Amino acid sequence: MKTETSEKNEKIILSSKAQNLFALKDRVKQSVILPLFCFKVSDFFENENAVADKAVSMFGKTDVIIRSSAMSEDCAESSCAGVFRSVLNVSPDKESIISAVREVIDSYDNSGENEVFIQPMLTGTEYCGVAFTEDPETGVGYYIINYSADGYTDTVTAGKNNTETCIVFKEAKDMCADNFIKKVIGSCEEIMYLTGEQRLDIEFAYAEETVYIFQVRKITTVPDAAFSTLNLSDSLNKIHKKIKKLNSRHPGLLGDKTILGVMPDWNPAEIIGLRPKMLSLSLYMELVTDSIWAYQRDNYGYRNLRSHPLMVSFLGIPYIDARVSFNSFIPKNLDDRTAEKLAGYYLRKLEDNKFLHDKVEFEIVFSCWYPGIQKKLETLCNCGFTKDETAGIRNSLLELTNRIMKEDGGLFRSDMARIETLNEKYKEICESELPIVGKIYWHLEYCKRYGTLPFAGIARAAFIGVQFLNSFEECGLISSHEKAMFLSSLNTVSRQINSDLHNLDKNVFLEKYGHLRPGTYDILSKRYDESFETYFGVADNEVPDKENNFDFSSEFYSVLDQLLDSEGFVCKGRELVRFIKDAIEGREYSKLIFSRSVSMVLKLIGEFGARVGLEPEYLAFLNINTIKRMYSSINHQDVKDIFMEDIRTNRTAYDYTLSVKLPALITREDDIYSFMIAQENPNFVTLGRVQAGVVADGEINSSALQGKIVCLPSADPGYDFLFTCGISGLVTCFGGANSHMAIRCHELGIPAAIGCGSRIYKKCVSAKKLELDAGNRTLKVIA
Repeated sequence: MKTETSEKNEKIILSSKAQNLFALKDRVKQSVILPLFCFKVSDFFENENAVADKAVSMFGKTDVIIRSSAMSEDCAESSCAGVFRSVLNVSPDKESIISAVREVIDSYDNSGENEVFIQPMLTGTEYCGVAFTEDPETGVGYYIINYSADGYTDTVTAGKNNTETCIVFKEAKDMCADNFIKKVIGSCEEIMYLTGEQRLDIEFAYAEETVYIFQVRKITTVPDAAFSTLNLSDSLNKIHKKIKKLNSRHPGLLGDKTILGVMPDWNPAEIIGLRPKMLSLSLYMELVTDSIWAYQRDNYGYRNLRSHPLMVSFLGIPYIDARVSFNSFIPKNLDDRTAEKLAGYYLRKLEDNKFLHDKVEFEIVFSCWYPGIQKKLETLCNCGFTKDETAGIRNSLLELTNRIMKEDGGLFRSDMARIETLNEKYKEICESELPIVGKIYWHLEYCKRYGTLPFAGIARAAFIGVQFLNSFEECGLISSHEKAMFLSSLNTVSRQINSDLHNLDKNVFLEKYGHLRPGTYDILSKRYDESFETYFGVADNEVPDKENNFDFSSEFYSVLDQLLDSEGFVCKGRELVRFIKDAIEGREYSKLIFSRSVSMVLKLIGEFGARVGLEPEYLAFLNINTIKRMYSSINHQDVKDIFMEDIRTNRTAYDYTLSVKLPALITREDDIYSFMIAQENPNFVTLGRVQAGVVADGEINSSALQGKIVCLPSADPGYDFLFTCGISGLVTCFGGANSHMAIRCHELGIPAAIGCGSRIYKKCVSAKKLELDAGNRTLKVIA
């Protein structure tokens, strides 16, 4: 015989949506479950008036919600999230209730055992959302709380608008300071205890400091068993200690602390992804962020940061050290006192305006002189700088910019000449009789010396050129239309590819561009000459852009000459515009050139691996330094054994890379345990990778969807039919990690980028082909 105590301790076995709420209703103390009236479909068909009368009697004059509770909903095999209908804000009269119940039943199959239940509508909600009590993909102990503050109870589940997402590591939940989040976590923990289930998906609302539970179901995805053995707590503790050390004073750096981000300065999130495999990561460090970046800044007149790595890696996730970056944008001839104040100002501004983390060069640092900069420098006077100090900053930037832009002997022109040397060195190594390790080694060395180093300078010059162009518009010298016309007149590599695709023989075209691949540093990204049809199979009907010979007016050049001369600038107006044009075109051209060497390195590594029976999928986990060491040393091991030892180590470490969740910007060490995800960071679903053609929202009904990546404005469950069409990926402008569509993609193993924001979404819908790598957290336009 059961006692009252034993009943209280008995674990609740989850079943249907309605029954789950019934079972929890009188046992939860950390949250509230609103009254509910549940009935079977068969009962409703037998006497719909009796059912409606009871609902009216129970809820009085309060608007209600009619909710689905089908037998196939929230079961162990599938959530069927968003598949069935619920009707909100139903008037509490018989006719309205009967009509709404019929709507819900019409979304079911024919089983009379399905249930429908009715609850009062909750009013005065501050937040509504969904909480995962584990990471659905890995099973790692994170609370993932996706919520909206718009007052609507279905915003998150329907994916209607961008929402907020809070990530909290379970073992460090006490570090979360937000009272609302703490209460949601407390409610989740209580329900986990009552059910004995650790993997739950809980729909909730928050009003008057109370958590209301709308739904409790199991997370149906089954994570890889490899993740369950990881000691993420120990790893996060090591990261915490490392960040604390990085935040201390350094005798070679200005600024009291640092900030770490995935987007500032050389933007690893965009170039190699948030979760790159070891070969991509180590190659990018070797060619750019370990030392080459700093040599370029030093050469161009900025502070000498040689020997300071720009990028650090936390469990394989790359971060830019913003203090190092900000130091490297300060002119070396600026006095130390002003330089120290400037570094501190940059760090404070980023910390106070975290949304600028991907715009630091335009919105935070002063890295060159341009018309109108004096007005912006005056804002420093409100931050403790004297007029003499701002004048010193202005003068040092002017001197630095003049050195870069000089027509004769300027640093930019020298780098443009230097990049051509790489063409000769590339051919020299390719035609040599060096062994394959020697070719890899020297392609890397020459790429650094004559490729990424001058490219870094040309890219800096291009940034300065764009800064000038923007300032022309801000100062009223040109209109936005004139600026757009100028940019569209540039003869960039992208334009040349489009033209050459239609005008050159295929073999000639591939001779020129065949080395390109969407992921420059990724061995798993196919070259154009390895997968031509994938990239260009749909290009036959395109018409190359018409030539645009736009130039600014004579009046513009006259006014610009006077302005530049009055400021002590070395270039005349036409020289400056020519610099802007050459720098922007040169950035693309120099990348075309140096990427040939990078692509050849990856190709040679592929060939080297094939000799010992290793596929690219394995080689992606190889550290480039393992191969480099083989050029100058030899030991007793066979090549395959050397490779496999390194690959196994890095492949095991990559499980941690996939499992850990870290913020895009780290301002203090505790941020790694509890943080918010920025709205325009897509919520990536699954760990899969797909490359496919794009079907936009307006084309869904007229296009074949099999194998395509579908782009939708929102993660609306009304698009559930797409999952019957064999789509290979999903991108939405709005929506959160816990929307119905995200849950369905989790269940079906379909890679998705949910809620990527308007800027990224516009690029996706205008593309012909995308690469969606959810595991690496990247979304790339490839055609």
